[in-house]
Amino acid sequence: MKQEDIWLGIDHLADQVGVSPARLARMAGLDQAVFSAGRRRKPNGELRWPSMDSLAKVLDVAGVSLGDFVNYMHGNPAARSGFKLPTLSLEKAADEQNYDEDGFPTGAGWDLVEFPDVQDPHCFGLHIKSDQYAPIYRAGDLLVCAPGISVRRGDRVVYRHRKDPTGQGGLFIGTLLRQTPYTIDIASLVGGDVETIQAQHIPWLTRIAWARQ
Repeated sequence: MKQEDIWLGIDHLADQVGVSPARLARMAGLDQAVFSAGRRRKPNGELRWPSMDSLAKVLDVAGVSLGDFVNYMHGNPAARSGFKLPTLSLEKAADEQNYDEDGFPTGAGWDLVEFPDVQDPHCFGLHIKSDQYAPIYRAGDLLVCAPGISVRRGDRVVYRHRKDPTGQGGLFIGTLLRQTPYTIDIASLVGGDVETIQAQHIPWLTRIAWARQ
């Protein structure tokens, strides 16, 4: 791994999000000049290493893991041949008929849009239509969910919660805190309230791989 690989990855990540590197820095709460050309080099012309703190903040705001960031370092995912990403609004996606028993999208209700190649062929997109989850996600954002990628503590997730014996429920977004065979602890994105849910009431839960904002 070289300095230029990291800077190239940051540039490609900004392209993927649809903003400039300066705007990406502002979104992460950083000085907008932190990724400028002048900041990237020492007085002798050598490239600097970006700080791990700055990198961690932009990866968090973009919803990209450090492992996934490697893909951006070695080429722009947006320039690769895309595939058809199934997408629905979060509200419409709550209908369990839109998924198979494993939580993968199925049926004719999904819109298909060109999207950069991703590691999980079962991924799907959810459009946010309201500011219910602001300031983390706002109306107009697209969340790319990856049911084939393992979920870890601290990941932001989309999950289906069956709240009554009839199986009626909906889709929700939160942060996974703890998962056992019997219970799942999830923190609300807004306010941070923690809810412990019986695992049998969550037929599926999937990691948010990244967000296009």
